[in-house]
Amino acid sequence: MPDWLGSGEDLFATIQIIQGKDVKHGFLEIDYNFKFSEEFNYPVVFTIKTVSACLEADGIAFRIGELEPSKRKIDEQFVAPSVSRMLTHEDFINFLAEVVREDISFAIYLKGSHPRFRDLKFHPLAAKQKIIFNERLGFEIMERIDRQKAASPLT
Repeated sequence: MPDWLGSGEDLFATIQIIQGKDVKHGFLEIDYNFKFSEEFNYPVVFTIKTVSACLEADGIAFRIGELEPSKRKIDEQFVAPSVSRMLTHEDFINFLAEVVREDISFAIYLKGSHPRFRDLKFHPLAAKQKIIFNERLGFEIMERIDRQKAASPLT
């Protein structure tokens, strides 16, 4: 069982609640595809841990689903590591803004490894890619949502 379940705007309250937790090794699982391209869009799981009193996401895995074995192997062994290196902090903010806007479900596991993630290959995030779960993250997400609303035509 996850330690925390939520969706959409629950993410803001969750950020406030979990930012003070001491997490040695946890996970943030989002039930939504991270769309990098038409061919590469899979649900993601972030590894999270506390560093210098801040909770941060420092790794990413893609839950590559039902594919023919050769395509799956290529995506897991070659494409996913390459994609994980190309993603930017801005890509993650856009993704989290979409999670909030579309009311997407997420789960947080704060207590170590979980059998659900045993077969996933996690890729480390560079310092400039990491997500710090604090008030600033909430502001970045809201700013992105506001910009997207302002840019979309009125219907």
